[in-house]
Amino acid sequence: MKYLSADCIIPVSGKPLFNSVLRLTDKGIIDGIYHKNELKSNIKDFDNYKGILCPGFVNTHCHLELSWAKGLISPGGGLDNFLSQLENSRKSVSDVAVKKSVQESAQRMEQSGIVATADIANRDHTLDYKINSGSYFHTFVEAYASNPAYAVAVFDKAVNLAKHFEDQLPGKVSIVPHSTYSLSEELFRLIAATGKGRLMSIHHQENEDENRFFKDGSGAIADRRKVFNPDLAAFAGTGKRPMESIAGFFDPYQKMLLVHNTVSEQMDIDFVRHYFENSYWCLCPNANLYIENRLPDINLFRNNNLRVTLGSDSLASNNHLSILEEIKTIQKFFPEIPLNELIRWGTLNGAEFMGLDTKLGSFEKEKSPGVVLIENTDLQTLQLTPESTSRLIIPARV
Repeated sequence: MKYLSADCIIPVSGKPLFNSVLRLTDKGIIDGIYHKNELKSNIKDFDNYKGILCPGFVNTHCHLELSWAKGLISPGGGLDNFLSQLENSRKSVSDVAVKKSVQESAQRMEQSGIVATADIANRDHTLDYKINSGSYFHTFVEAYASNPAYAVAVFDKAVNLAKHFEDQLPGKVSIVPHSTYSLSEELFRLIAATGKGRLMSIHHQENEDENRFFKDGSGAIADRRKVFNPDLAAFAGTGKRPMESIAGFFDPYQKMLLVHNTVSEQMDIDFVRHYFENSYWCLCPNANLYIENRLPDINLFRNNNLRVTLGSDSLASNNHLSILEEIKTIQKFFPEIPLNELIRWGTLNGAEFMGLDTKLGSFEKEKSPGVVLIENTDLQTLQLTPESTSRLIIPARV
């Protein structure tokens, strides 16, 4: 048995605990949490840490394959500018450089305490790393094409890439739409028809352009669509909100992760909760600030008791692949949110979405979620500080 003690233990399944000891097997399986007075006095070999112990983090939105772009794109220019700079930079990067950046960035991500990741893929640059990693990865093979003439070809390409991942990582792959606005109806149908029973993810309401596009077909998305598809008829809009416009392609019981939600409002929440029984809402605050210099109304999600998860997005739009850094940003702008709640978003909620909650996400008996040490915290208020860091001290077992 191993015995770990710290100033505070956040089990996620209950309130923060003090003067307590986490007991686990040599294989990292949780046996229980005990007050120090409960344990036999002859047990002297506690590993004592200064800080907070919590379960391993779950990152529900990442683009590892974009790690090569760290620091190359100017922050604060908006989504259109971001996409343009990313596309221009992509032309000069080699496969070798991409794979090297994936390995270095993923290792740092895991060292920071992330034990499971839902990762977007457009190519196979991350496959070798995922095969050899001790961490858990679910790969979302992303597809997009506004022109219906390309739907079958784009979908077939995604199927082939998904099979490439599936052959090595069975059961850990889904084909997903990029966003609400970047697919034709034909491509949405193809993806939805083969996605039943699998995890689904979609970029959602990253800025107001998306709402305008569906309202009447105007705005920056419409302009960009015309540039890439000059022969395609203009989109007239649906007069509805984005998810309301595309939800009908999907099974209402589909487990659906909506990513970003920067400009989501009550009407969007009401529709999604009514249509998708298993909806989850992923926040990527550092990426939102990096690209649009704007955050979602996070208290709106709390007031609606939504199942919130956290994601790091990519190093093209973030300085870290760290769930702790996302939590620090949320706490900076929303200090009223208790740390225990934020830790849950970054652990158990993500594990539930990924179907891993019997193993990960909380310090409950028989689970093996890994153990993260968070250092440099304010223990009086139980808040993080700008200097707070996290590191994995016990690996997870899935």
